[in-house]
Amino acid sequence: MYHAMVAAGDDADAPERIHVDVRGDRAVVTLDEFERLNVLSAPLVRQLRRALQALDADADIRSVVLTGADPVSAPAVT
Repeated sequence: MYHAMVAAGDDADAPERIHVDVRGDRAVVTLDEFERLNVLSAPLVRQLRRALQALDADADIRSVVLTGADPVSAPAVT
């Protein structure tokens, strides 16, 4: 069960839990699993690691800001 949960972050059909916005030489990485208060779940961490590795490989990126999606401004979950 744990392996399936971890792999869920790598599945092509998995929901995007990380959003990257490159602004010039800066990148803003947003944890976007607001319904779970952006807890560092295994799938989220897998996606975060992939995003940070890609940013690390980009010589034009000089800084990275990590932030979380704001549950107050997020759409209501029913």
